[in-house]
Amino acid sequence: AGGVGFGKCAGYIFGKNEPRTKQSTGDEGEKMAMTSPVRSVGSSDSGEKMAMTSPVRSAGSNKKTKVSFVIGSKYSLQNVPKPIDKSIRVKEVKGHVLAATSFSGPPPSDERVQKEREAIVSTLEKEGIRVKDKEETIVYGYHDPFVTPNFMRKNEVAVMVDGSTVQ
Repeated sequence: AGGVGFGKCAGYIFGKNEPRTKQSTGDEGEKMAMTSPVRSVGSSDSGEKMAMTSPVRSAGSNKKTKVSFVIGSKYSLQNVPKPIDKSIRVKEVKGHVLAATSFSGPPPSDERVQKEREAIVSTLEKEGIRVKDKEETIVYGYHDPFVTPNFMRKNEVAVMVDGSTVQ
């Protein structure tokens, strides 16, 4: 479930890792700064991908959710700590083009995500811009889920677009 994925990623950046440098002493993992956004993408039973944000919700055991955090710029693939949990992968995300909408409030419901996605896709179609993956929706959360009041939280719903169709 997404909550499990969020917890595993948080555990990794909070020290459940193997440092590649000799700065840490003993068996301690390296604690990294929490950055934003938190990026979550999930898929539903019907094969339609639905995005979720932190705290990540799960609507059933057949859903898959991928949660990712942004690692600070002081790290590269060569010096970032190795995850201890084998289900965690560290990878570089290549540059890409997104169409997104931003709004404040609590983490959005699946219905809100779908509504925002439909509005984005409708606008893109009118402008002749192609969506790269017709099923994928990405939700970004830019807030501390434990401290920031809902009215101050920033959320984004996005779809990846074919950059060659953007002028």
